[in-house]
Amino acid sequence: MVIIPAKGAKEWLGFHPWTFCSQERRGRDELQRRRKAPAMSIQAIARAVCSRARLASARWMPEGGGLNGWLSEQKRCMSTVYAKPILATTQGKLKDVEVKVTNFEREDKGIAILAGDIFDVPIRPDIVHRVVRWQLAKRREGNHSTKGISQVRGTGKKPGPQKGSGRARHGSLRGPQFRKGATQHGPKPRSHEIGLQKQVRRLGLKVALSARAAEGKLKVFDNIQPPSHRTRDMEQLIAGIDGCKKVLFVDEAEKVNAPLCQATGNLFYANVLPAKGLNVYSILQHDTLVMSIGAIRRIEERLHTPINR
Repeated sequence: MVIIPAKGAKEWLGFHPWTFCSQERRGRDELQRRRKAPAMSIQAIARAVCSRARLASARWMPEGGGLNGWLSEQKRCMSTVYAKPILATTQGKLKDVEVKVTNFEREDKGIAILAGDIFDVPIRPDIVHRVVRWQLAKRREGNHSTKGISQVRGTGKKPGPQKGSGRARHGSLRGPQFRKGATQHGPKPRSHEIGLQKQVRRLGLKVALSARAAEGKLKVFDNIQPPSHRTRDMEQLIAGIDGCKKVLFVDEAEKVNAPLCQATGNLFYANVLPAKGLNVYSILQHDTLVMSIGAIRRIEERLHTPINR
């Protein structure tokens, strides 16, 4: 951590403002000496400069003038990045969502009304995080196993006398301190599953679906039966979807249709799931979600069913 004085601020503020930037670490004495100087960020310096600019001339400003010019001289080492809001301000009002229905040929098939309590719930990253942790922990096999002292192969004879040899006392050669010996307190087969309420799991799926709908990444097809089972044709169809990098197809059938699986089998950025297998983690892994009308109705029926206590 090296302390570097900001240029062009002494004449405005009357003292040297110090800013911190990550470089090689210097001596402890030098750091302690320089840390005694007043610490100010680039934004604080810029605000002070602007407040003094109304009372003094602008001869210290770089060509082009203004705060942006002064910050560019400071190489914008601590400039703030302002991000535009991604979701609309009307999101999360539990209102029914109207989505355009199309197909692989991008033909207009009408309008679909999606349930607001499923596709327009407030975005809760904390709920999604809990559900993803639950999914990843539940799918772990937990079959790691090590052998204890009673399971490793070897003799049970005492390796030497208890006293008189001048060596350490041992009762077996299968102990953890010996080569090919036991593993003390090693892992055993167990379940890594953690508990999570059913209502939280449902809410996580609703939040994931609402996020895709709010981003405009939820595509509704009348059916996802591809016109051809050829992979090359499927590549062209996926390329026609706006802003699609990785797509997840959700079908209403119990088992997804064979032509769709055959067409997307060799595409690493395309996956297929039945409606009953739709989950939060799979939605997050794909930036675009393509669902058929039947799959949406099945999801709505599934999430509107009362929870059995």
